[in-house]
Amino acid sequence: MTNRTDFIIKALHVVSWIIFIGFCIQTGTLVFNYIFSLINPAATHNLYLGLNLSELYRDNKTTYTLLFSCIAFLSAMKAYLFYLIIMLLSRLDLLKPFSLSTAELISKVSYQILNIGVVGLITHQFAKRLAQKGINVQSAEIFWNDSDTFLLLAAVAFVFAQIFRKGIELQNENDLTV
Repeated sequence: MTNRTDFIIKALHVVSWIIFIGFCIQTGTLVFNYIFSLINPAATHNLYLGLNLSELYRDNKTTYTLLFSCIAFLSAMKAYLFYLIIMLLSRLDLLKPFSLSTAELISKVSYQILNIGVVGLITHQFAKRLAQKGINVQSAEIFWNDSDTFLLLAAVAFVFAQIFRKGIELQNENDLTV
């Protein structure tokens, strides 16, 4: 392994930690703001990063809770994704990369990415129905506007997981023939 490759992997590890911590803070803030908004309904005007769900809160608290739960769940799922990526980067051995634990982690990453994409699309469709009813939830779109990207990324990660599985088979066959 070259020094440059080692540096890139360490840098990706650090960046993954920063993103993971950011999503953990975002999830915690969203949960706190949801609980606070139930105590103080005036807080629904600026929940998090300009998120304004006051109209939805006023119309239907159950729908407000459902949409806010989807937003917080998406944030938690993204935090878990980066936790898996941190685990993958910490266990990655470039001298013998085709290990069963690496393949399993890549599979978990691909399924988590798929889950984020599907939940994001479901939340997007739910928000569209709310918009058709005249409820403005446009400020919440930043939480799921990348769901189609996650679906495409899930396909790519799934292909990599299959390549790793095949690499493990070839490596095991090679070990047996030596």
